[in-house]
Amino acid sequence: MNPWITALLAGIVLLAASATQAQEYTDAALKQADSISGVQTWEQYCAFCHTLGKDQASMTGPNLYQLFKRKIGDKADFEYSAAMKNVDREWTPELFAEYIKDPVATLPGNMMPAVNIPVDKVFALVAFVMRASGSVDWDEPQQETPATGGLDAELQTSKPGFWAQYMENTIKFTLPRDNGETYSFVAYFNPDGTITGNNRGLKGIWRMRDKRNFCYSLERVGVHPYEWMHCIQPRAGKNLVFDTPVTSFAPVKGHEDFEIQVGFLKGRPHPLAGDAHPDYWTFLFANTTRYEIKVNGKVVIVDARFNKDKTITSPQGVTGKWRTEGDAGREDRMCYYLSNVPGLEGELSECFALVLMFNPHVGARWPARFEQGNSYWAEITAGR
Repeated sequence: MNPWITALLAGIVLLAASATQAQEYTDAALKQADSISGVQTWEQYCAFCHTLGKDQASMTGPNLYQLFKRKIGDKADFEYSAAMKNVDREWTPELFAEYIKDPVATLPGNMMPAVNIPVDKVFALVAFVMRASGSVDWDEPQQETPATGGLDAELQTSKPGFWAQYMENTIKFTLPRDNGETYSFVAYFNPDGTITGNNRGLKGIWRMRDKRNFCYSLERVGVHPYEWMHCIQPRAGKNLVFDTPVTSFAPVKGHEDFEIQVGFLKGRPHPLAGDAHPDYWTFLFANTTRYEIKVNGKVVIVDARFNKDKTITSPQGVTGKWRTEGDAGREDRMCYYLSNVPGLEGELSECFALVLMFNPHVGARWPARFEQGNSYWAEITAGR
């Protein structure tokens, strides 16, 4: 054989071996992964739908705490698809890498969409998730890991008009309701990558997924759909008109007729209204709020009675306290906690904007989620 061809083939073999070795998901290799790349990839592609901390609630996707120490689909407080529930396998770094590259092909029938994470970012992302989820007991990486990626930090200078439009004004979302009415809330996009607002417990994040996609996710929205993600091109609107919808989008795949309208209110903060309905407090103290709380896969009933002395009592033995927050005489939020919930250690707590209490009536029923992650339905029942 021609010696040049022999040398070329030998080089190809060495390159292939090198590439294979680079993708070996051993502890030694993963410990050396680029931690900055890992956290930036997580923030840009994964943090919209997942959390990693021990006490953090699940979002659109499940919380991933100690992911690599458990089986697929076994997070007790998350409703998995049948495809995930029926898989009798444990998460490994290799399986997780294949899954995030192509979720549908790796675990057919699951509900996670393809997010098109660059292949060269996957290895560092796997290492970051292993470390940040508490799945491994590794020393912290030497590199400093910023809260947001480089594209996020560049947005203010690369797209100043877009930055000002979103970071200096108030965004108003308006959703259709089944009864023909609409529901609106406001959100504040903050320079640190967070989103806050006047909705009960509303929170979210925004990230630059790449140079052409400004993406954000919201959770704990007061009505259906309770959480969503949306991406747009980072372009400032020309001749922006305030106080009127300027665009709309359909957040639920397969339901394109359900559109959310988006508009801008000049400046911030910008509440939609003042205090709760004038009859709210009288109504609250005279009636009962029945909770159907999801605890370890079961539903626990709590008939909560909010009392004038700021205590909460119930026939089931659940107790708690409530308070209002805000400037004196202009309190705009109500917070409370429940203790001694059957089957649950610790407390359940929640805060919400009083502006949401605009139509108190017996039979009112709504779904929500406590800060600890437990979902619930609540309904107002007459009397005590």
